[in-house]
Amino acid sequence: MNIRSRLLELINALDELLRNVEMTEEQREKCLRRRALLSALLDEVLRRKLDEHTDEYKAAIEQTNKAVTTAKRALRETEEREAVILQITKAAKAIDAVIKLAV
Repeated sequence: MNIRSRLLELINALDELLRNVEMTEEQREKCLRRRALLSALLDEVLRRKLDEHTDEYKAAIEQTNKAVTTAKRALRETEEREAVILQITKAAKAIDAVIKLAV
C-alpha cells in the first residue's frame, strides 16, 4: 500500500470517529487539529513523487497502519481515544520524515 491510500484511510477513520464518538471538547479539538495536519500532509503527498523503497517511507506506512487500527478500535473502546491522537501524531511525523514538510 502507498502513503496516499493509507493517509486517506486514516483521515476517513478519524472523520468517522469525530462523527460517531462522544468525546471531551479537548479531545475533539485535538482530533480536529490532527485532521487539519493530515489534510495538509495529504496535499503534499499528492504533489510529490515519493520513493517507496526508503526506510522512512516504510516507517511512515507502518505508523499510518497503526494509527488506522487504533482509530478503528477507538470507535469501540472509550479509553482508546487519547491513543488515537498519539498514534496519529506519530504517523504524521513519520510521513513528514518522507516529505520533509517540517511538521
